[in-house]
This record gives sequence, C-alpha cells and structure tokens, in this order.
Amino acid sequence: MTETTVTELRWAKDVYPPVGTDTTSWIPCTTTDGAPAALALDDEERESLGAKLLYLDRADDVADDQFFEAGRLYTRDGVTFRCEGLAPYPGATELRAFGFQRQGHPTAAWTPAMLSERSWRKGWEDVTCPEHGYECAPHAPVPDCTGRR
Repeated sequence: MTETTVTELRWAKDVYPPVGTDTTSWIPCTTTDGAPAALALDDEERESLGAKLLYLDRADDVADDQFFEAGRLYTRDGVTFRCEGLAPYPGATELRAFGFQRQGHPTAAWTPAMLSERSWRKGWEDVTCPEHGYECAPHAPVPDCTGRR
C-alpha cells in the first residue's frame, strides 16, 4: 500500500494560459507554511476544474453568457465603466473589455481600465442612455436618463 501526503495550497486566482505548443496552464500557489508551489492543468483538467475555480467567489455572482459591450456604460458599487472595445487576452480565448472607469461622483476623473469575464460576473448594471449612449449628461432632458452618469 502506498502512502499519500495531502498538501493544502493557497491560490491568489492567477492562472497562466498555455503558451505556444505547450498545452499546460500553470496556477501559482503557496503552501500553508508559505512555500511556493504550482498546479499544472492540461486541456481536460483546465476545462473541468479551471473554469469552476475561477467563479467560486460569491453566491450572488452573475452566471450567464453575457459580457460587456463596446459603446455601453455600466455601474457597480459606485464605479462607472465606459466600455470602448473588446479583445481576447493574448494567448487565451477569454475576452477583456477595455475602456475607462471612474469612482463615485459623475465629475470624477476617468482612468484607463481593463475588465475580465471574472469582473463581469460581479454584477454590473448597464445604465447606457437609450437616447444619448454613454455620453449622456446627468441633466439631459430625456426621461430615461437616470443621472448616474
């Protein structure tokens, strides 16, 4: 009979996708005593385990197939995100949304932002004005403008 040793790993949610002809995804971890470790996932393991691990954060996460759309405005927890475009992350198939975000007040400064599918699943609300798009001013005289821009 062989003896099995179980090692508990801590994961900071970093995942490095396969590069070139290598089909291994690497997941850097640490052991409970702080020593470096890593998990190596092949195609099958990545499909079955990897995707599940990425979305275990909260019970109220959004679990649908939608994603940010270019030319739309979104809010979540006091942050406004203005989506300018979408592109796949280099070396992977996961999309990233590129644009600008600001914290709090509508006159706060915009900063560049890149959001992932994982961020999308945190429950962003599309607040794009049907009349003015994401350029809607808070005081616009359209009934559908919410003033959250």
